[in-house]
Amino acid sequence: MTDPILEELRSATGLHVEEVIGSGASEERLGDLIRELLRFFPEHAHVAGELAEAWEGDWPDPEVIIHAWLLELDDAPVGFTVFHTSLRRQVVLQHFVGMEPEARPQLPMRWVKNLADTVVATGVRDCEEHGRELVASIGENHAEHARAWERFGYITLHVDYREPAHGRHWREHGDLQFFEMTPQIRLTDAGRSLPFADVVDEAVCAFLLDHYLLPSDEPTVVNTRARIAALRDPD
Repeated sequence: MTDPILEELRSATGLHVEEVIGSGASEERLGDLIRELLRFFPEHAHVAGELAEAWEGDWPDPEVIIHAWLLELDDAPVGFTVFHTSLRRQVVLQHFVGMEPEARPQLPMRWVKNLADTVVATGVRDCEEHGRELVASIGENHAEHARAWERFGYITLHVDYREPAHGRHWREHGDLQFFEMTPQIRLTDAGRSLPFADVVDEAVCAFLLDHYLLPSDEPTVVNTRARIAALRDPD
């Protein structure tokens, strides 16, 4: 059956999505996506194992829907994106986007915005199918990319946010270490009707507590959440 959300993306950009996680997903396509991941984000090689785990149906959190999309142009893999829908927090966690440099001239200027819109629409549908309502989508970006995401409707959060080295596998690597990232959030209509600090806290907890499995009393987490509590509603 044709997916109207993905067809809209294809109509706008020419990009075809192959979902590599879920019923009937191809192991070959999973391998294609993992190769793209390792090319663009070699420092996150541990995610390859997470994707293989999800492909086998062994992801441990039933409240998280994993999406891993291989992006194709003219039937050739050119990029990928990985995101999760947290039903518990009613947010989308945007993990990775990568696109082959050779493919970018063939895409419309705002292809990333089109892709982000498609990710949010998918999260809205995921939540609706489980009797929930998506309130936001959040991504961890490098500071130099923040301005571009702001143009796509994301709000930059200045909350001293830090991601653990080695992601959810930090316990396997000795002392806990962090690196600074810039979290950015995009609210849905449902999210805009709620206190901003509450939505941000849920979204950040979806990353730090639920995904990275950090203790709630870890000092870096406590500091970030204290800063979130002081946030004012955006204008």
